[in-house]
Amino acid sequence: MGMYDKTLRELFQDVPYKLIHILTNQNITKVLDSHFPQVEEREADLVVELENGDIFHLEIQSVNDSYMPKRMLYYYLLIDKVYKKAPIQMVLYVGEKNNTIKDGLNLPNLTYSYQVVNIQDIDCSELVMSESINDNIIAILCNVKNPNDFFERINNKLLNLDNKQRENYLRKLIILARLRPNIYQTLESFYKEKKMPFIIEAKNDPLYNKGWNEAWSEAWSEAWSEAEEKRKIKDAIIMIKEFNLPIEVISEKFEIDKDILIEKLKENIEN
Repeated sequence: MGMYDKTLRELFQDVPYKLIHILTNQNITKVLDSHFPQVEEREADLVVELENGDIFHLEIQSVNDSYMPKRMLYYYLLIDKVYKKAPIQMVLYVGEKNNTIKDGLNLPNLTYSYQVVNIQDIDCSELVMSESINDNIIAILCNVKNPNDFFERINNKLLNLDNKQRENYLRKLIILARLRPNIYQTLESFYKEKKMPFIIEAKNDPLYNKGWNEAWSEAWSEAWSEAEEKRKIKDAIIMIKEFNLPIEVISEKFEIDKDILIEKLKENIEN
């Protein structure tokens, strides 16, 4: 998992009730277990029950992923199997580049869709003004109208935290700010002017080292491609074993060589 996605998942462990209300126009009545133990355990970003009884599944995505529709379909089947109810699904895109994530699949004998929302297209004023610092940090990904006022508000909250919490939240703020270059520059200038003693030193935070960050981005991109391929194979094996789908069908739909799937199935049985 990429650094941005890991940070967002940590933030979503404290459920952003306001954000879910903004996205669904419903309040959460229950936070559901998002771990799905099957052949291998999978974890969705967020699964909740809404006040109207619907199950809402949200995935946070910071990069354009061509495999996303198949991941979402897989989660759809898992959630329906565990909770006996088809979920309402959404991908919340938080990246800086133009969103190219498809909102479903249109295959022979299968039509499937979900909603894709760009966080920069929604009104996040409630998150900006929220008393929750988690909401505030997520709001940095929206179109913040007054960045300096926004950072002043967050900074005042950070000052009331102990050193460990302060550094934890500040690190998350810095990481997500890197997804918004203009905001990041404002954040950097803001804290340079403040000269606050708790600012993370460059030597302790590689995100401040631009040369290192470029190298990291290249390496992360390669790792992402490799991880995506591995995830495709794992999901394909699960679809074959859990839902008894023919190898030939899964090989074609997942665009994976049939011999590779047969070999992986043998390894799975032996282990």
